[in-house]
Amino acid sequence: MLRLKANKTSLYMLVATYAALPGIRRASFQKAFRSPDYWLKWYDEKTDGCYDAFLSACGGRPLLAITERDISGHCTARTVHTVPMNILRERGMIEEVADRGAH
Repeated sequence: MLRLKANKTSLYMLVATYAALPGIRRASFQKAFRSPDYWLKWYDEKTDGCYDAFLSACGGRPLLAITERDISGHCTARTVHTVPMNILRERGMIEEVADRGAH
């Protein structure tokens, strides 16, 4: 079974292929508790927009959702990208794990 894995640097580099980002130190990284889902959040001073990128797998497909919010927190735009598996493999963002049901 395959599972997503990411750290701040790998997620930052992936998101940078889809969106303009500030320096890596100005972005925050968060991993979901007990789940291979990840967020990268940042603020754009030019547009006063807050952004977050969410990496997860849905139906066996890796998806990257990038959401823009205005200063009050309302969603103003969202784009969802299907990330090709070969891109994730090249970046070391997929790991093989043993199936829990196998004996």
